[in-house]
Amino acid sequence: MANEIRDIPLFPLGTVLFPGMQLPLQLFEPRYLQMFQDISHADSCFGVVLIKEGVEVGAPAVPFDIGTIARVVQHENTDDGRIVLMSVGQQRFRSIQVLQQLPYMTARIELLPPDAAGATQAGPLVKEKFLEYARLVAGMANEWVHEVPFPEAPAELAYLVARNLEVSMAIKQGLLEMDTAEECLQAEVEILEMVINHLRSRVRREGPSQRFSAN
Repeated sequence: MANEIRDIPLFPLGTVLFPGMQLPLQLFEPRYLQMFQDISHADSCFGVVLIKEGVEVGAPAVPFDIGTIARVVQHENTDDGRIVLMSVGQQRFRSIQVLQQLPYMTARIELLPPDAAGATQAGPLVKEKFLEYARLVAGMANEWVHEVPFPEAPAELAYLVARNLEVSMAIKQGLLEMDTAEECLQAEVEILEMVINHLRSRVRREGPSQRFSAN
């Protein structure tokens, strides 16, 4: 069965949106205020794509092809004309063709079906590594994480880990573009091991001045 094709406004940003992730935004540029008005008369959805070249404000940026549909779930108009909104990531997509650049970018996209796979080999190890990572990060702030509520679905687990990792947007974009949850989880095991080793090195360098144990 062919994937669904649709036309949608694109919002190039300096961040990667994953399915299930909340994304707060403040709209103040006229083009995006217009975009908000347009989607409000439809399904309140727009596409979030990471910027490959350019910047968020000003001339149209060049985005990556793979992004995520965002749905506006809450918004508020401010006295100075801005719109403050909360959106939530829905489904990944691939841009097929840019249809227009002004006043805001729109594109024809192909919706990518979610991975509904069951248990994965990498899932348990990702949970173990991410809990270790979360405890290291919390410990460096003199806090403690007892446990993390992990989702059972592999795709949800992969996206939860991806959006909470403190890594570059290039790495996050790579995770978003992976075709299956298993592929993403396997990559996250390697990333977590690398980041954990880096954090442990920081703890050893900074010494016992912080109330933290690496054990």
